Amino acid sequence: MHQLEVVSCTSTMLDMVVPIAVLVPPDHSADGPACPVVTLLHGLSDSYMCWLDYTNIRQYIAATRLIVVMPHCGRSFYANGLGGQQIEEFLAAELPQLIDAQYTTIRQREGRAIGGVSMGGYGALRLGLRYPQHWSAVFSHSGAVDAPRWIDDPSNMVIFGPVDSPIRQEYSLFRMLEQLVVPIPAMHFDCGIDDFLVEENRLFHHALRQQHIPHIYRERPGGHTWRYCDENLAASLSWVCQQLELPNRS
Repeated sequence: MHQLEVVSCTSTMLDMVVPIAVLVPPDHSADGPACPVVTLLHGLSDSYMCWLDYTNIRQYIAATRLIVVMPHCGRSFYANGLGGQQIEEFLAAELPQLIDAQYTTIRQREGRAIGGVSMGGYGALRLGLRYPQHWSAVFSHSGAVDAPRWIDDPSNMVIFGPVDSPIRQEYSLFRMLEQLVVPIPAMHFDCGIDDFLVEENRLFHHALRQQHIPHIYRERPGGHTWRYCDENLAASLSWVCQQLELPNRS
C-alpha cells in the first residue's frame, strides 16, 4: 500500500506555505528505480486531502509505481488571473522541482501526468494544453471546461474579471484549441450524464473533433458527485499508466 506523506512547500511563486499530500510506493527509495508522477487537482470547494477522503485512490494505484501529488490550491481555478498570482508557474515548475528534490522521479515529460475533478479538471486540461512540454497525459472528471464563461461565482469573478475581460478569452479552453503547440498531451475526460456540466463537456469534445485532436471522451451514469469521480478514477489511472508505459508491479 502506498504511504501517505504530507509535506509543506514554502512557495516563492505564491508567497505562502502550500500543503501537499503525496502517495509514495512502499518500496520507493533514493537509490531505487525512478517513478512517474501524477499530479491531482482538487475542485472548487475541496482541499488537497479530498482524493484520500472521498475516493479509493490507494486501492487503484496499489499495483503501480506511481507517485501521486495532491497540492492545495484554494479556489484559484489554477489560473494566474487578475490578482497577479503565479499558480501556473507553481504547478508547472516549482512543484515538480520540489517533488524531484524529495523523491526518485522520472524527470522528463514522459514520466508526468496531470488530472483533476471539476475545477481541477478544467485546471488540468488547461495546464496540459498551455504547458504541453511538462506533461505527457492529462485527464479530467466532471471538468468545469467552460469556467471562464461563468459569471455567477464570486471566486470566478476574482480570477477572470468581468464578463468582457480579455482574461476570459485567454483562459478559454476553446480559444486555446486554436493556438496549440504540438505535441500536446494525450487527453482523456469524462462527465456524468446527469451532471450540470455535461453540455459544456460535450461541446469541448466536439471542438476537439473539429480540430482533429486525438482524445478520449466518455459519458457515464451519475452526477456532479465524488461518488461519480470514485467510480471512474480507476479507469483514468489505468489509462495514465498505459500512456506512461508503466507496467503493474508483479
